[in-house]
Amino acid sequence: GGTSIPASGPGATRTYAATGFTGVDVGGSDDVDVKMGSAFSFTAEGDPKVLDQLDIQVVNGTLKIKRKDGGKMFSHDDGARIHIVMPRLSTAAVSGSGNLTVERAEGDVSASVSGSGNIDIADLKGGMTTLSIAGSGNVTAKGVSEKLAASIAGSGDIDAGGLTANSAEVSIAGSGDMRGVVKGGAAVSIVGSGDVTLTGGAKCAVNTIGSGEANCS
Repeated sequence: GGTSIPASGPGATRTYAATGFTGVDVGGSDDVDVKMGSAFSFTAEGDPKVLDQLDIQVVNGTLKIKRKDGGKMFSHDDGARIHIVMPRLSTAAVSGSGNLTVERAEGDVSASVSGSGNIDIADLKGGMTTLSIAGSGNVTAKGVSEKLAASIAGSGDIDAGGLTANSAEVSIAGSGDMRGVVKGGAAVSIVGSGDVTLTGGAKCAVNTIGSGEANCS
């Protein structure tokens, strides 16, 4: 485990001196936006009672946004609004019900949802892009990528319809759907009822067990 980073003070807006991270993990119900910038910054806004419950740690290069009581949510906990600036994002994760919005990301990027929240990457210039869902949340990515690995184990959808990749590997075990744009070869494996739709001239090698379908064009 890590050490909790203290807030700048009480009140409805608080800063935390979190630095040295390349990953962000949203474990609660907070709405988090990430922007690229040369210096680190972390600001949380919301009901002071909610902010009092925030547990902010940096563990092995990942900024973890959690709750002090072990992550239990209260019915009145609408979550905080959190604004992060960081030089480079390599991993984005949502393990709770919050949403993570990423303005821009470059290089090898991994985005994973294991809860009910969503991840949205607005502008990606990726090398190896890994998008994975184990839960009911959705992942949306726009931009370009050399390679795309997309996997769904659950009911969430991957919308990479605005992401153009040179090649892809897609694996679905569940009911979630995936769409993307692939210019070259794509290996598609479907076990379950999820559908895969690839455009952009994708040349697909398809292996399906179940009712899911792959459409490549």
